[in-house]
Amino acid sequence: MNIKWILFVALSIIVACSQKPVDVHNTDALPPIFPDYAGVTIPVDIAPLDFNVDGACYVCATAKGSVGGEITAEGEWADFDIDGWHQLTRQNRGGKISIGVTAKDSSGKWIGYQPFDVFVSEDSLSEYGVTYRKIAPGYETFSNIGIFQRDIHSFDESAIVNYTALQGECMNCHVANRCDPNRFQLHIRGQHAATLVQIDGKRKLLQTKTDSTIANCMYAYWHPSGRYCAYSLNLINQCFWEDTTRYIEVFDLASDALVMDMEKDEIILSPLLKTEDFESYPAFSADGKTIYYCTSKPEINNGNIEKMQYDLCAISFDEATGRIGDHADTIIHAAAMGKSITHPRPSYDGRYIMYSMADYSVFPIHHPEADLYIMDIATGESRALYEVNSKRAESFHNWSRNSRWFLFCSRRFNNQNNLLYIAHFGADGKAGKPFLLPQRNPREYYRRLIHSYNVPDFTAGRVELDVRAFADEIFNGDRIQVGVKSF
Repeated sequence: MNIKWILFVALSIIVACSQKPVDVHNTDALPPIFPDYAGVTIPVDIAPLDFNVDGACYVCATAKGSVGGEITAEGEWADFDIDGWHQLTRQNRGGKISIGVTAKDSSGKWIGYQPFDVFVSEDSLSEYGVTYRKIAPGYETFSNIGIFQRDIHSFDESAIVNYTALQGECMNCHVANRCDPNRFQLHIRGQHAATLVQIDGKRKLLQTKTDSTIANCMYAYWHPSGRYCAYSLNLINQCFWEDTTRYIEVFDLASDALVMDMEKDEIILSPLLKTEDFESYPAFSADGKTIYYCTSKPEINNGNIEKMQYDLCAISFDEATGRIGDHADTIIHAAAMGKSITHPRPSYDGRYIMYSMADYSVFPIHHPEADLYIMDIATGESRALYEVNSKRAESFHNWSRNSRWFLFCSRRFNNQNNLLYIAHFGADGKAGKPFLLPQRNPREYYRRLIHSYNVPDFTAGRVELDVRAFADEIFNGDRIQVGVKSF
């Protein structure tokens, strides 16, 4: 190729990719950006908050720290350099970053907007990343389903295990022990059902259905010691509504709760967690001495799905003996308020319980009225987390190790896809404005996204799973049958 032609092409690329604003029309308005990052609180070293500007074909953005430092980005969207962004957040920890935007619209007109602020928290988020399941927002197929992990400091995503390795199998209910990737488990449903438990790289597959239980162990929560796990056993069903305002309803035909001794591969039963009522979503307190769980009267037996309303209860647990307490207390009488509580998640500092509350249901992911609530354990007072709630469903929340951050799923983007949001949680018990999980060219990424995120959790490091060996073990049928212990 002629050297002059090469130079001409290179010069053309430089000119096309670098445009200087001219005859700028300034406005008092904030830029119409996606995602909405104005006023959010972020941790140091989070992935760059790349954004698009509505109606713009070219964007010039300058991020300037209140303490110091400045970086720029320009192109079809604001695409900040990762290293430069990390340096800027470190330099301005406890301060703020003001981002000025000038954008060219389709007519060639340049518009200068008022800068918006992003606050950089003093509270660290030292976790490596997040784990989540990605699944198409349909109802019949397991194609393209998978458990993934994402480095929250960059844009790197990788599969822990996905459909290509376990074709035809449904996978869910994955959970690490307080963000520890070395104590990790997930459940495989269907013909080759098994519960994977991986501790310090050693893997085992459990058969958790016994003659004394109604189903396999499903929704899991680790004891802080790592020796025990609390599970619920759920006979899940779904139906579709005839009206046009509601689509699908997921509910239980029966459910119980129990504890498993992970050293002995033995489930521990209690008559108080195995009643005619429906027990679900057990979770250990920060000190491991209490099991919180949800319970409902079995109204489904009378066809009353809308009367399936769950209270929040608590029962004691003795780590030394594995004994479950001899009486249960109702912490929040949600049914008396015409509401239903699900998915209690105690903060790891022992101060709060975050939970979802909807009008009814054990599975609020499809309920637009479902919101997040926070309860102060010391006072018993609860309130809606108005700082993060929207007019769409909020669900599937979990805490960071230091209890200063939490993540959750929301349908606020388009009411179809559940997307992942992160929010700061202050020592005063108030949450910051949540921000959407950062992506490169976010408008295009989320416009093309065919999956929903669910069951997200923070993880301190990468989950390392030998997928080929795991798949072989799933399909060869070898399982450890758990034993049963009753007090």
